[in-house]
Amino acid sequence: MHTLLIDTAALDAEAWGQAVQGGALPRLLRALRMAHVATREPLREDAQAAWLSPAERWMRRALGLDEPEVQAHEKTQGRPEFSRPPRGASSEQPGPGGSHEQQAPWGALAAAGAGLQPGARAWALALPAHLVLGRDSLQLADPAQLALDAQHAQALLQAVLPLLQEASWDMHASHPGCWLVSHPSLEQVLTADPLRAVGRNAASWMPGGPAAAPWRRLLTEIQMVWASHPVNEARRAAGLPEVNTLWLHGCGVLPTAPSNPFLLDESERAAWREAGCAWLGALADGLPALSASRHPHSLHVLQLRSHDALRAPQACAELDEQAAGRLSAALREHAAVRLVLAGSRSWVDLELRASRSWHFWRDAAARGWLDPL
Repeated sequence: MHTLLIDTAALDAEAWGQAVQGGALPRLLRALRMAHVATREPLREDAQAAWLSPAERWMRRALGLDEPEVQAHEKTQGRPEFSRPPRGASSEQPGPGGSHEQQAPWGALAAAGAGLQPGARAWALALPAHLVLGRDSLQLADPAQLALDAQHAQALLQAVLPLLQEASWDMHASHPGCWLVSHPSLEQVLTADPLRAVGRNAASWMPGGPAAAPWRRLLTEIQMVWASHPVNEARRAAGLPEVNTLWLHGCGVLPTAPSNPFLLDESERAAWREAGCAWLGALADGLPALSASRHPHSLHVLQLRSHDALRAPQACAELDEQAAGRLSAALREHAAVRLVLAGSRSWVDLELRASRSWHFWRDAAARGWLDPL
């Protein structure tokens, strides 16, 4: 079996719907004639949906991180009208499994991949980033566009290391653009993928829950040290955005016995690292550190980025070509292919079989699977 995950969360529901209705995905729509639904996530209003993107929620499920009662909850719920709860709602309206169900422990997984032996400690990804102070809001620049090199990353870390040590935080700049941080409070901190905040009011996506208070205090001190740091002075002189914050994501403790259901070759892992998505990069490094499941299968990921929102028709046309080529190649090798479509609101898990390719009358059903994402 081969799985293709297509993550389009960078486009909001309106932009994605316009792309689907505008005919930007003709080859993918034709391929969906061969599909039937294996699992579909209902449109949700709970706290897990507020904090984790649909692609992250699907990945949690694929890695076996969801508790059985949560999966049962998904199957029995209807499909309510979607509206994202405010950030504060996550600490007041816990999901079926509590705060751990609102987390995705990408930091702990990356720590395992880095040989840091995460054990029962709580970890997170900490991304050097740039916040733009606007008249009425904070705007997050895409951390992947910061272009911070290893030497400057280490210099920034060394400048704040005394603050971290004094507050019992453990920080590792294992990659210039994505650091690893550990602290007991991170077991309860709720965070969002930075890609969800790029181009939007970043204040709405800041770490939430009472447990985030120690991080907010530490971050304020870090920002004060970095404001006049030589690295930032050099960046400003060169016309580059300064590093004025750390974006926290992927908090939590890694369960004691997760398994890796995927076969990833080095080219796929390299593509995940280069994609600029922090949690995919964490998976690229961390999944090989897990024990393999009984029946591992290959996984390929296609993902739209924040800058694609400015060129949605072109980006969707490129996605259409890439997805159709990948599905065609996979169906030549496998009797069935799994296609997971993860949008800004929900995901749908489909099974495609070439034997259904003549089902031309299924165009309306195929479009219906794409529209609500």
